[in-house]
Amino acid sequence: MITNTQSRIVNLWYIITLVFLFCVFLPSMLGIDGMNGGFGISFLAGFMVIVGLIVILVYRSRAKQLDKILSGEGRLASWRYTPEEWIRFITRDFEEEKKLKRMLFFLIAGISVVIGIILTLNYQDLIFVPIILGLIVVVAIPAIWAPRYRFRKLQHSEAEALIAENGVIVGKMFHLWIKLGASLDQVSIDMDSDPKIMTFKYSMLTRTGRQEEEARVPIPKGQLEEAMRIVEHFNAREQ
Repeated sequence: MITNTQSRIVNLWYIITLVFLFCVFLPSMLGIDGMNGGFGISFLAGFMVIVGLIVILVYRSRAKQLDKILSGEGRLASWRYTPEEWIRFITRDFEEEKKLKRMLFFLIAGISVVIGIILTLNYQDLIFVPIILGLIVVVAIPAIWAPRYRFRKLQHSEAEALIAENGVIVGKMFHLWIKLGASLDQVSIDMDSDPKIMTFKYSMLTRTGRQEEEARVPIPKGQLEEAMRIVEHFNAREQ
């Protein structure tokens, strides 16, 4: 049974934020002088309190939307899968996610190398070489880790999916394309994959611009016609 994972994240951040709020006043409670690290501790703790409040606001909104979807609001389909279908799907999803993250990594790494060469030649200083190499390593970590995390999350999920007007739930993965400047850009079916996969491409506003995401939903055996009707429904909505 699909549960509201976003609510658990909100509750966790309530605790984290309260801990950091306590840490704001900890130096004065322990008699730590401000010039001996007290101000630094309070500042960092205060910054994390602000971060915590932002995370809580964002995930509370997501939790409310997830509650609406789970209650049946705007529901278009609810599918369950055989173990064989689910294994084939998460294996395919893992390969697609690795491909996307690899392309993104090479793009960012390539741009970083070009910028590094330009800066090195312009300033005649090799200090930019370790900086660019460090940046490439930082980018490589999520490119390698994210697909594997997603695979493990789906591997330990219930073999079910729920499609609604405002988002989809696939196992423990929740995709939402409303609020915070998000939008659904394209819905299509990959007829060549096994199982066939319905792909929802959506984008959202981030600090560096619009970030594109993909939600992949496997189509159970015998549900292709329903899937095609859902694609037509979303395409008609976007016109």
